[in-house]
Amino acid sequence: MTGASIMPPSVAAAHLEACAAALANADVSDPGEIALIVPTLARAQRQLEQVLKNLADHAVGGRTNALQLRGETFESNELADVLIEASDAAAATADAIAEALPFLDDDTRS
Repeated sequence: MTGASIMPPSVAAAHLEACAAALANADVSDPGEIALIVPTLARAQRQLEQVLKNLADHAVGGRTNALQLRGETFESNELADVLIEASDAAAATADAIAEALPFLDDDTRS
């Protein structure tokens, strides 16, 4: 899914967290469900990779070098470095999930 969202980013992030929690606690024992979920998770990881890159770009592009977050001050370059590492990890996770795709039933993937 691409394009502009009608949700503020913080709402989208909260929705993502809620959906991930639902999946973490879902019964995924049905092979058909697994075949539908795994490709979706691979695509979602690619989207997470991109959002983390975007956040890193904005962390260093602001008016100040320091950011206040939950009462702590972070140097934006340090925050950007961490976000870039997280983006790289999301990409690696997407790659790992993609390795499972050939093992799924082709009739249930789209």
